[in-house]
Amino acid sequence: MGRKQPLVSIICLCYNHERFVAECLQSVFRQTYPALELIVVDDFSKDRSVSIIEGVLRPQDQFIQNCDNRGVCRSFNQGLALAKGKYIVDLAADDVLFPDTIAKQVAYFETLSEEYGAIFGDAVLINETGKKLGTWYKRTAQGKRLQHVPCGDVFAAVLAGTPILTVTAMTRRSVYEALDGYDESLLYEDFDFLVRASRRWKYGFKDECWVGYRQVKGSHSKQQQLRRTQQMESTWKVCEKAAVLVQTPEEITALLIRLRNGLRQCFFLEHYALGAQYAALYRRFKPLPSSLQAIAWACQLKIPFYQVYRTYQKLRR
Repeated sequence: MGRKQPLVSIICLCYNHERFVAECLQSVFRQTYPALELIVVDDFSKDRSVSIIEGVLRPQDQFIQNCDNRGVCRSFNQGLALAKGKYIVDLAADDVLFPDTIAKQVAYFETLSEEYGAIFGDAVLINETGKKLGTWYKRTAQGKRLQHVPCGDVFAAVLAGTPILTVTAMTRRSVYEALDGYDESLLYEDFDFLVRASRRWKYGFKDECWVGYRQVKGSHSKQQQLRRTQQMESTWKVCEKAAVLVQTPEEITALLIRLRNGLRQCFFLEHYALGAQYAALYRRFKPLPSSLQAIAWACQLKIPFYQVYRTYQKLRR
């Protein structure tokens, strides 16, 4: 008799994803790995998402339909409360899994020690019609990865802004339980969870594409570039948490990089009061260099810069 395969819980979050949710769920149904449970949470969609979900779900799947909009973090925690798997996958309803994704993830995870709390890989970028745009990590035409990707102890790298592609992640349920899931006071989850999890557990990286990562207008990542976006307040809360967690000079340096970028972003997006808080936290570790002092003064004077910033972003694209 072979060893019993560990159960994997896929928690799929949906909000106004009527164009994509059926394809996403079908990608779960097509998995070659048999020991799966699917939990779908619709966060009070205003389009046809619910009827589409109900039309494709199987009897064994679980469906939570929120009666109000509760946000990503709270909605995920609702699904997490039902999950029984050894491993958890947080799947957005506009992304797709490749047929052997879960099988490859589990095979890799089972080779790692308990000190590894999560694993992640690469993703194929797709547009709203499913056309392939490339990969998340830069590669040559022959597929060789050009970017360095941290693994193992990634805490400092996470603070400094090195991308850990959480849409490809599989995480031990015990990690979620130890950290009480996602912080429901935040508007988005990945940065906060990465900081808290990587402080205590290692992250494994496999140089394979596991997810079709859809690039959608108006997504959470796009909203972070909007003027006075509330998402910056969530980022600030995570920086406050990280300031308590840093231990080594390398980690402090990484945090200062994050604070520097946060202060600049506050100026660009005219989030002036928050910029003053970033500057104050930076000074707890080190005096502001002259360039950042100038930006802090610009925030105090509330010098408008957003239109210049947006024009620059458009020119870069």
